[in-house]
Amino acid sequence: MTAIINSAGLLRFFCTISLIFQFFICQAAVAEIVEDRTVRVGIYENEPKVFTSEAGKPAGIFIDIIEFIAKSEGWKIKYVPGTWNEGLERLAKGEIDLMPDVAHTAEREKIYSFHQESVLSSWSQVYGKEGSDIQSILDLANKRIATLQGSIQQEAFARLSEGFDLKITLIPVRDYKSAFAMVANDEADAAICNNFFGLMHIKE
Repeated sequence: MTAIINSAGLLRFFCTISLIFQFFICQAAVAEIVEDRTVRVGIYENEPKVFTSEAGKPAGIFIDIIEFIAKSEGWKIKYVPGTWNEGLERLAKGEIDLMPDVAHTAEREKIYSFHQESVLSSWSQVYGKEGSDIQSILDLANKRIATLQGSIQQEAFARLSEGFDLKITLIPVRDYKSAFAMVANDEADAAICNNFFGLMHIKE
């Protein structure tokens, strides 16, 4: 666990949780994607991995990969925007065919089909407001922590906090920007997000 202070930003990164995840593009376990068909892809806001650009178009690392595959396989892509949790629910119901940026877990493998190669490895970081006295995971005891609803971070951090007997209050939010906003507005003491999003938004 490390502690880094960024005095230039509204939020500061104060600890890195030793939880590393691999992220995939996954599909419903029963789905089969063939050539010459429209493939429905869920998107949500998690810049730079997957997000909506200022021009209103899907963008990000995962989108570039999906577009490349679609061109190679002759797919037509239909993007379906929503929250992270909505995307997973739609995938489980067969309302979309692919969901990018999904961390692999044994429970998810019972519902979804993951490809063999991971796209990215990521880790979780905890961010607090400038001037916060939180310096380590033990300082999170009895604190309010905003976390993405249905995310691997929410699940893993709940287990971690139980192991340390921290008695924290996890506040599920629809996206990472909402988590950061809650910290800035003193509605939460800290927020959990992946290192990619945190590095892009820590100075906002």
